[in-house]
Amino acid sequence: MKKSITADEAATKSKVRSVLLKAHLNDIGLYLSSFGRYIILMIVGLARRMGRGIAELGRFAWSRSGKLTSAVMKKIGYFLVLLVSPVVGVVHAFKRARKDIGSSMKKKGFGAAVKSSLIHFRNFLFGSNGIAVTVFNIAAPIVCVVFLFNIVSYASNLNYCVRLTVNGKTLGYIENEQVYYDADEILKERINYLGSDENISLEPTFAIELSDGSEPLTKYQVADLILEYSGVSVEYAYGFFLNGVFQGAVPDNQPIRDALQSLMDKYQAAHPGAEITFRDTLEYETAGLYLSGSIIDTNWLVSQLTSIKANAGYYIATAEDTVDTVAENTGLTVRQLDLFNTGFSENGPHEGQRIKIRDEIPFLSVNVSVVEEYDVEVAYSTEYYSDDTLYSGVTRITTEGANGVNHLTANVTYVNNIEVSRRITSAKVISAPVTERIANGTKTPPEQYSAADAGYGKFIWPMEVGKSRISEYTVWDGGYPGHYGIDITAYYGAPIYAGASGTVIHSGNNYGYGLCVIIDHGNGLQTLYGHCSALSVSVGEQVIQGQLIAYEGSTGIVTGPHMHFEVRSGAVKLNPIDYLEHVY
Repeated sequence: MKKSITADEAATKSKVRSVLLKAHLNDIGLYLSSFGRYIILMIVGLARRMGRGIAELGRFAWSRSGKLTSAVMKKIGYFLVLLVSPVVGVVHAFKRARKDIGSSMKKKGFGAAVKSSLIHFRNFLFGSNGIAVTVFNIAAPIVCVVFLFNIVSYASNLNYCVRLTVNGKTLGYIENEQVYYDADEILKERINYLGSDENISLEPTFAIELSDGSEPLTKYQVADLILEYSGVSVEYAYGFFLNGVFQGAVPDNQPIRDALQSLMDKYQAAHPGAEITFRDTLEYETAGLYLSGSIIDTNWLVSQLTSIKANAGYYIATAEDTVDTVAENTGLTVRQLDLFNTGFSENGPHEGQRIKIRDEIPFLSVNVSVVEEYDVEVAYSTEYYSDDTLYSGVTRITTEGANGVNHLTANVTYVNNIEVSRRITSAKVISAPVTERIANGTKTPPEQYSAADAGYGKFIWPMEVGKSRISEYTVWDGGYPGHYGIDITAYYGAPIYAGASGTVIHSGNNYGYGLCVIIDHGNGLQTLYGHCSALSVSVGEQVIQGQLIAYEGSTGIVTGPHMHFEVRSGAVKLNPIDYLEHVY
């Protein structure tokens, strides 16, 4: 094998040849361009003449619109005269010839008549208005136009290609230089595999020629021919490419095809109905000539493709671990943990449990695309509105909010049991969310029951001042035994107000208290309002000091209409007199 030239020298020669080739192409382009300009100028001249004629006709029709019909008829007449004028000229010529021949016959005899006939025949054929001149004037432009179109058609149908010669050996025809350079890259890829020290000296030359109709060579065919004529040791094999990178060539690709199909079948059996594809791009059907040094063992390649890159990973649970803490510590979702560990979310972790967090990672990762259907909750929204029946600062839930449910269908792709994509394809509303409606009170509280009228830890008088009084004191103030509150009487149905702001924790019947309301004030104290005839608040409602909560009555164990008022601290009942700001 010849000693190769340096890469710089080869690149310089290639650039020079490329410049010369482009110069030849430019010359051809100039000739074609000049011819094309001539054709275009001729067409433009004809178009201008036609345009002027149409414009003149338009102007004439516009200025003579009143006599358009007669003008058109005149034009038609002119056209007919022009059309029949050659025929009329011939007829007139025959008449003149006949007259002259007859006159010559009478005056000078038969010889003069023959001479006159020959003169008229010559003029008829070749005179300035003769048949030959007329036919030439008509036929010559037609023949030129037909000839011109034939030249254009012929030139447009010519196919040129590039004849490729490498190291003095003609390989064939290619579409353009780029095909050779692509083939050169393919050669480098094949030669450089596994650090091969093979060196091939290439001296390409290009020549433009008319195509003989044969198919041009592809870059792969050019690469094979160069290897075939290079003198190096080559073999016919199948190239194996992983993600576009040449890995080597094998004499037989059927074992590779079988091994890959076996992998696909394994995943398909584990995921029936799923779409199974390799995540990597594999190419192993390209056959051609490859350097003998790039041929690898087929069985070794199969073992590599079916091997494991990393073993499975595990998380060891502690006594404090829960489903959520395991998901947080491993960076996985509960659904992914369930995929690795069947029933994990239902059973939960236990101390010392080995929880799988990663499957084995194969050499070739596989996409498993499945269609999943599941329900998801849709959070409800909250709407606030003003209500002038509630005191300012008081809120009341008038419509309980409820989450909705949507049924989703999604295309989900997993790689090694890890979700890599999820695309929702359809969503069906099972139940729409119910908007929670909350009323905001705007009503101004009674002036005598404002919060400023009572100190911290004190309660305002819970009924109308001046219309109510204590009818029975507590056991601490001389009341009967077991009476741990005060009875306040006004009249049946009198309004009862909250002694302080708080949350209603009871609203309804309470045995001996009858209908009663209990309010938790958030400072360790609660107040009870018993024996009511009707209630106007519900459990869970936030009330403010002085808000109407009930009406005086005689429900429960009573001897007459009144309201029983208590103050409590947990289960301990306190003397309400000590907690009222004013007593009446």
